[in-house]
Parts: sequence; C-alpha cells; structure tokens
Amino acid sequence: MGGVVSLNLKVAVEAPSNIALIKYMGKEDHQRNVASNPSISYTLPHLKTKVSIAVTQAKDVVWKPDEKASYPLELSESGKNKFIAHWDRCRQRMAPRFQQGVVIESGNNFPSDCGLASSASSFAALTMAAHRLFSELDVLDKEWSQEELAQLSREGSGSSGRSFFEPWVLWSGDVVQPLETPLWTELLHTAVVVDHGKKKISSSDAHRRIITSALFEGRRKRATDRSEKLQKLLKQNQSWSLMYECVWSEFWDMHVLFETSSPPFHYITPKSLLALRFFQEDWEKRGDGPLVTMDAGPNIHLLYRKEQEGLQREHIQKLEAMDFFVISPGSSW
Repeated sequence: MGGVVSLNLKVAVEAPSNIALIKYMGKEDHQRNVASNPSISYTLPHLKTKVSIAVTQAKDVVWKPDEKASYPLELSESGKNKFIAHWDRCRQRMAPRFQQGVVIESGNNFPSDCGLASSASSFAALTMAAHRLFSELDVLDKEWSQEELAQLSREGSGSSGRSFFEPWVLWSGDVVQPLETPLWTELLHTAVVVDHGKKKISSSDAHRRIITSALFEGRRKRATDRSEKLQKLLKQNQSWSLMYECVWSEFWDMHVLFETSSPPFHYITPKSLLALRFFQEDWEKRGDGPLVTMDAGPNIHLLYRKEQEGLQREHIQKLEAMDFFVISPGSSW
C-alpha cells in the first residue's frame, strides 16, 4: 500500500433505502441483528444515502455530516459511535492490515431517523464504501460476494442487508437474497411525511421493548405466515387487493406490539391516522389503490402499480392539499 496513493484516496458510494412489507421487528440476537422472523422488502432507489471515506495521515476515525447533502445526517453521540463501530467491523473483517485513519462523511436526499429507513441506506452505503476503499487499496483479505457484504452490513443495521438487492428482497435468518417475482417488479413509491423530526424511541429500543407485550409470543408465526402468503401473491395475477390486505395487517400488527408493551409507546399520531383513514376509505370506494405500510415511525409508505400513475398523482395532490409533505421520484424535496 503506497503512502502517496493512500493519503490522496477518497471514495464515495450511494446506497438505497428499502421498505419492509413484512416487518423486521424482534431479534433473536441483538449483537448480530438476527431477526426473530423473516422479512420481505421493496428497494427504493430514489431514497439514497451517500457515504464518502477519505484516508488521512492521522490514525483517528472521524465522522462528520456531508454538508453538501440535501439532508446532512445529524447523528447523536451513540449513533455516531455505532456508525464508527461498523466502520471498524468492516475494517477488521475485510482488511485488518489497513491501520490508517479516515474521515467518513454521510448525508441523505431524504429526512433521517423518522421512519423512512435511513439506517438501512446509511449502513449499506458505509459497508459498500469500505469495500470499495479496501479494493482500490488492494488490501482486501479475500473476495467478497454481494451476499457476504449484505450479511456484514446487517450486523451494523439489520435492515441494511436488504439494500444490497432489488426490487424484492427476502431476509430470513442469516440469509439475505433477492426474490424472484415475475409480477409487480416495477412499482411507484410515495412517502407521506407526517413528521420529519427525530423519533423519541429508536428502532433499536423498540426491538427490546416489544418483548414485554403479551402479543409478542405469537409474533414469529404471524409474520412467517404473512411472509409465505406474500411470496405466493407476488407471483399471481389479480392478487393486488390481497397483497394490500396482507401488508395492511402486518404493519398494524407491529404497531399494536408497541401499544401493548410495558410501558406502552407509539409512533402513530393523529395526523398519521388521518392519512391512513383517507387511504382505507379510498380503497373501499374504488376497490383499488396503493399498498400502504408504515415502519417504526409516524410516516407512511405507498406502493403503486405502474398503471396507477394517474392515481398516484391524484393522491399526491389531495395529500398536499391536506398539508402533508410528500416524497416521490421527481418531486423537489
């Protein structure tokens, strides 16, 4: 590893977010982020985190927000330590010979820490950037497959492993892999931002708290059954309304766990409910609409079929008239 090359090297990588339709909530192993149940997600390539890593003369690892990003990441001290710890995990696993300091910068093109899966995209981008840096420096101890990188990234943030593939991804146990789905491969995404402020209770805390709910005991079976159902529906024509029902039930299942924990907590707000009721009533009236889901946050994700582009535009106009901030491909954020 030449000194001049290493001290001038800087890499930058973007990684997408993803939205889980079958949720990752509950852990078998908190240290390695092994999920209690399988999850299925759809990758969102228009919601991205950019991570850059520059090699320095110092031995320190420094993180700072990317001030050029639309949404520079604002990490708490614990969040920053977790991010730097994942850099060190990547270094130890991929290139233990690398001992120089680095400056890591990160930022999003969408709000973070509010239920839009910024953790998934940021840890995926950090893992990808570390791999690219070590590859360009020729210090990798071995070749790394996409699957292996996804598993490593998952140890930093469980949902980040799903951001290595597209469009539909299954995470079960230690395996993260793309799903073969001949239907529904090109969906249109909209995020309804009810509140872009930071969550009071992090997703990591939520994973620990829900085990106090009396409903957690049956969570694994309910989620596994829905996972198997959704995988079948993804390959069937005329299954969209059944997918909507499956996905709707799944996110409510997760949020009821929050409400029945001891002590109870919640993310859904009155404004969240206003938007959810709008879509529920619109589905009842039309017999059609988007898939509707929520992560551990107050905001709402919508997935439309390609031929529903007109309906997506109509919904966006109505939501904006109701004073919601809406994110979709092509919108100015």
